Amino acid sequence: MRKKYILGVLAILMTTLGILCYRQMQMRNTVLQIQGGEMPVPCIAVHSEQGVNEVSLWQDETDGRGWFFLPSCVRRRTVMVGDLGTNSLRLDGELLEKGDVFTWEDERTYELQITDEAYETHTYTVAFMKSENIPAIFIDTASGSMEKLNADKEYEETGDIRVVEQNGNTEYQGALERISGRGNSTWEYEKKPYSIKLTEKYPLCGLDKGDKWRLLALCREGSKLDNKLAMDLAEELGLAYSVQGTWVDLYLNGNYAGNYLLTESVSVGEGRVDIASLEQENKRYNKDIDHAGRYEEQDSKGYLIETGDNVSGGYLIEKDHPDHYEAETGGFATSRGNLFTISAPQHVSREQAQYIRDYVENIEQLAQNDQFAVWDYLDVDSFARRFLVDEISLNTDAGLTSMYFYKERDDDQLYSGPAWDYDNSFGESNADGEPGYDYTYTILALCDNQPNRLDWYARLYDTPELQRCLHREYEKVLPFFEDMLGRRLDEYAETISASVAMDRRLWEGRDEKIRSMGKYSTYEANVKYMKFFIAKRLNWLCDRWGVAHEEFAVPSNGQMHTVTFANYEGVIGTMQVLDGAELKEPLAYDESVYQGWENQYTGEKYQWQIPIYEDMGFYNARWG
Repeated sequence: MRKKYILGVLAILMTTLGILCYRQMQMRNTVLQIQGGEMPVPCIAVHSEQGVNEVSLWQDETDGRGWFFLPSCVRRRTVMVGDLGTNSLRLDGELLEKGDVFTWEDERTYELQITDEAYETHTYTVAFMKSENIPAIFIDTASGSMEKLNADKEYEETGDIRVVEQNGNTEYQGALERISGRGNSTWEYEKKPYSIKLTEKYPLCGLDKGDKWRLLALCREGSKLDNKLAMDLAEELGLAYSVQGTWVDLYLNGNYAGNYLLTESVSVGEGRVDIASLEQENKRYNKDIDHAGRYEEQDSKGYLIETGDNVSGGYLIEKDHPDHYEAETGGFATSRGNLFTISAPQHVSREQAQYIRDYVENIEQLAQNDQFAVWDYLDVDSFARRFLVDEISLNTDAGLTSMYFYKERDDDQLYSGPAWDYDNSFGESNADGEPGYDYTYTILALCDNQPNRLDWYARLYDTPELQRCLHREYEKVLPFFEDMLGRRLDEYAETISASVAMDRRLWEGRDEKIRSMGKYSTYEANVKYMKFFIAKRLNWLCDRWGVAHEEFAVPSNGQMHTVTFANYEGVIGTMQVLDGAELKEPLAYDESVYQGWENQYTGEKYQWQIPIYEDMGFYNARWG
């Protein structure tokens, strides 16, 4: 009995000690420190069992406030004061010393006063925000700066990377082989998208293992859900090699960069587009391939290298825009002027470029001449599934850019996919003036003999082969959208809402070109608009394709919103509109005097397809 008693006491002591140690670690999880330099600046060190990640203070130039954007692994709203060196610190006038702890509150600002060794006082008005539910990625570049990377998309730099899960565990850390910019039109915004390459293949954040990754900035997505939903839809349809992604908070050299979607790359390899690698074969034949000469002709471009006998595959090609194609090293042009970048092999030989160019040219001619034999060279299932991803989402980039195809070695057929790049979709924004908000529009109109667009969808759409597959796959995917509209989109939005709040605080108003906040001033309204667009779109497609289905309901909370109309004289009228209703008849005006109503939040021209999900204002400017 005595022995059991002693063991019981020891167990209780061990448990108590463990709890105390855990609480102490929690207290030390977030430590306030002082950064040196020309002047002392407060920063936060986020501690975990595997290391320390620094979060710098971001200072808003519009109101002078500083913000600490904390990752989800920060479990408590307590901050411990760390080593202050020769500085002294006051919080709201109270002197704090090393080891002291304070608790911060949401929506409250604090005055931090740092007095340096020269007795100069530096005052900061600071506030705190914290993410939830999603991992954080910390990248430190070799230079310690993002200046060159953000100035030049082609510039590359090495660095280090750490992926910290929301529970504080460091999932991955190691050297970063490179980080660089990426994207085309999205690169023009201040919030930049990036490509990263690890020194080894690893399944970051539960995604398929790989060494090449993309960080999408989601600048045009008010809901931050567009690309994710398109990826989920492609996977649900069974489109092979569908890219997947997950949201993260990104920190670059300690500075919070915002809410990003970490995605697998569109590339050839295991866990990606798993086809024969001509790139590896070309490297075996050309030991110094990185220094090989290049060639560029009217119908193809690539490298002057040796190649093997079998050039039938595999190829990963992308229909590209002329402005983007010009900067690529490998690609080809068809006789109809369609431009394709050759993504794999990266170092494509003249023989390989000419082979895939002639192969695609044959398909294009068969399609253009309505030849049944075109389906001998196209995989109907992948083309139907990819069409549905583009059509349901009303992807206004369809046929223009970011449209991938692949061909395997010794396989006569071309496959459509993977689906990629859906920031101009689900009613979020328009491309080249096309009505991306109009849920009764079709991408067939986009792809029918318009400049720089591939017209294959328009040419193949009426063929019995594609029609049968389209209707079958569309009916199969409707339960997926029932679940999305009924549950999953709201769950996604709830998961990232805290991160999105930090992102909106960081980026709102910093770039006039960006509509990163969406069509509404609140995140909740932007999510409801996405659900509205999907419901309206699916109802229209069901009618168009004769698919019997219970009508999808648009979201509405039953409340009324005030819509205010103004011009240079001030407010000239108001209307009360039901939540989720379309304003089909705004206040009338003299078109000879005024230019037309514009949304005061987004600056976009009034469109009746944009529903009312909050109090909104419209302004009408005079001509001249």
